Amino acid sequence: MTYRFTQALLTSALILGIAGCGSSSTPDADIDAAQQPPEASAAEQAKPPISKFKAYTQRFGGETLLTQSHATGHVGDWFFTHWKDGGEASFKLDPQGNFKIDWIGGDYNYVGGPGWERGDRNRVIGYHLNEDSGASYVTLYGWGYNKDMDPTDPAHLVEYYVVQRGVRTPGQGGEEGVSFTSNGVEYTTIRTVRREKPSINNTATFYQYWSKPKEQLPLGQDHKIIFADHVAAWERNGWKLPDMDNFDASDDPTYQVFAVEVFMVEKGGTVSGRVWDAGP
Repeated sequence: MTYRFTQALLTSALILGIAGCGSSSTPDADIDAAQQPPEASAAEQAKPPISKFKAYTQRFGGETLLTQSHATGHVGDWFFTHWKDGGEASFKLDPQGNFKIDWIGGDYNYVGGPGWERGDRNRVIGYHLNEDSGASYVTLYGWGYNKDMDPTDPAHLVEYYVVQRGVRTPGQGGEEGVSFTSNGVEYTTIRTVRREKPSINNTATFYQYWSKPKEQLPLGQDHKIIFADHVAAWERNGWKLPDMDNFDASDDPTYQVFAVEVFMVEKGGTVSGRVWDAGP
């Protein structure tokens, strides 16, 4: 299962600090430097400013190592999430999208990865994995939310997974939908429901949509996730994905990240690689 952090925890996480790799300065100096953000790119300047979720505005210009329990923000133009409910896990990210996630043991829940603070059904994600020593899921991950729908209808809030690798079976006990092929990979769609569980909008009842590959995607190769194919397949089942580009939820925007999730695994491990925007 997946747990979510609250905005209060995000705020407290800022106090814990984020240390930039390769720096000889003290942790406090790193925090002060991080609060002086680099100039935003033209693409970032074109977007409305983030005002609701203050933690998302912190920016780091160079390779950054996250070791605390909760953190979010940007390294260069890459948005990131980093969350755990215990144990020891770290996340390193640089402005080129190179990342490395290490965890010790697995009797806790960890979710983290690089991506975007706003989801996009037409996004094409490129990635290359150097190593994966046993994550629960390596997956494109995100949320859709419609504040105008009935909150008792699970369809108003959706947590989605486009799984690429993993040691756990995705969508166990769920409703199986259509199978389809995207970019040469065969997937099966699955829908599960979470009742009164933590989410980006406090505690809620919501759907999870899954795309499960027939076989794990291999390491050491470039891969592409064409997200529109997955949205279309879910919709062929009648499973609509709510708006993925909003800041309406109480705790987080509808972000979209290439995530590593770890829970109920037997031992520690590492996932490393690179992510890039493969769209036109």
